Amino acid sequence: STAGEVAASGDGDPVCAPLSGNVWKVLVDTGDQVEEGDVVVILEAMKMETEVRAPRAGTVTGVSAKEGVSVKVGDTLYNLA
Repeated sequence: STAGEVAASGDGDPVCAPLSGNVWKVLVDTGDQVEEGDVVVILEAMKMETEVRAPRAGTVTGVSAKEGVSVKVGDTLYNLA
């Protein structure tokens, strides 16, 4: 895990990458309201796109994911309060 990125995140629960890959698209910004099941981030791994959905309704309190950056399993993508 990358402690620097996690420490920089704001309030709320971290939502982590379910798989290793590249961040293809970030569909939310800090302050956005999301509903359970909304697609928040799209990861690309082995030429397949994987949608990362909000686990519950809430407010995005910080976005760590950046388009084009690779992530590992467990890396924080965004925070949800």
